[in-house]
Amino acid sequence: MMKRTVSPSFIRSMASASCFYSSNKVLLPSVINFSRSGTEFKLQFIPNYRLPGSRPIVTDTAHVLEQVGRKALTCQPSDSVCQQKDSKDFHDRQALPFTVKPKEKGTKPARVLSTKDYIRAYVALTKPNLTFLVMLSSISTYALTPNSAGIAELVFLSIGTMLCSGAANAINMGREPNYDKMMVRTSARPVVRGIVSPKEAFTFAGITGTIGTAILYFGVNPTVAGLGFLNIVLYSWIYTSLKRKSILNTWVGAIVGAIPPLMGWAVSSSLADPGAWCLAALLYAWQFPHFNSLSHNIRSEYKRAGYVMTAFENPKLNARVALRYSFLMFPICFGLAYFNVTDPYFVLDSSLLNGWMSYWTFKFWLQQASNYSRKTLAAGGASQAAVELANGYARKAFWCSVWHLPGILVLAMLHKKGQWDRFFS
Repeated sequence: MMKRTVSPSFIRSMASASCFYSSNKVLLPSVINFSRSGTEFKLQFIPNYRLPGSRPIVTDTAHVLEQVGRKALTCQPSDSVCQQKDSKDFHDRQALPFTVKPKEKGTKPARVLSTKDYIRAYVALTKPNLTFLVMLSSISTYALTPNSAGIAELVFLSIGTMLCSGAANAINMGREPNYDKMMVRTSARPVVRGIVSPKEAFTFAGITGTIGTAILYFGVNPTVAGLGFLNIVLYSWIYTSLKRKSILNTWVGAIVGAIPPLMGWAVSSSLADPGAWCLAALLYAWQFPHFNSLSHNIRSEYKRAGYVMTAFENPKLNARVALRYSFLMFPICFGLAYFNVTDPYFVLDSSLLNGWMSYWTFKFWLQQASNYSRKTLAAGGASQAAVELANGYARKAFWCSVWHLPGILVLAMLHKKGQWDRFFS
């Protein structure tokens, strides 16, 4: 005799089975006899019990029913089901063209990271592409200064600028892993993936920032070192903090982009020269068509991560600002020629690139103005085709800006004042 405590729902299901076999006059291998005491049900197997008027059944069938009944009470599959499953798994493995090994129990240990992996992670902390662009903007303006400087200053400027930029980027990543993981564009960053902890990122930033500032101070001059340190503070603390509070973060970020040209100019010339501020204004204005067009197509990611961006806070303003600063490039380039940084022909050549970027930002603004006009909003909003059209114009404006800046800087160096005098004198 075997006694178990089971739920009332199970009793009802077994009673239904007994009624079925009783109506068909089949001999059950055992019958469940149960009684209730309080809230407990006690079940009892009575082997070889014959219902009145039932007929005998074959032994194999009785064995199967016996197994089903007993396995049901212990919440296990019957022997026949287990045998069929094992046989099926065996034949499935035999049919495969390779050997199948049972999966080991337990969690598979994580892959041990090599030294090369850690080096890559720390390089990624510096945002190498952005850091390289910052360095290029500083050495380009260094090349445009009217006063010459030595190769040593150029080397120290390049290394120091890269280290300061890398430090600012590392602090930025160390502060934002919980938000970066919500965006596809930033989800693979080393702090998000756990390869580098925020504390390690801050330590790395402290070391690189200190070395970079020291190189600029002793290898170039205190003015350049002060600008490098100021950029670390602006980007990693003020700009990063504003990203979740106000759309003004874009304007602060543009100031960060305008400082490297001042660093390059200050290597051998005075910051009182108007040419230095024209170059800084060029980099400042370029940030808006570049970033505003970029943020437009990933505005939903910024919103999901909690960043306050003009692209979704005020889409019309976002496109209008991009267009406004694209037009501002024309007088800035004229100023470079006017203050004798470049020759007059630079105005003509640069107008081609400025016109190219202005064309796509104008198309972007025009479509956004239509999509968010009062008439369109009153009709229920822009159509999907109109939205896709604006997205396409934003992408073209972004890629145009990627090529625009290096093109303008190369043209400025080619048209540097007095650059070709020695060849024609």
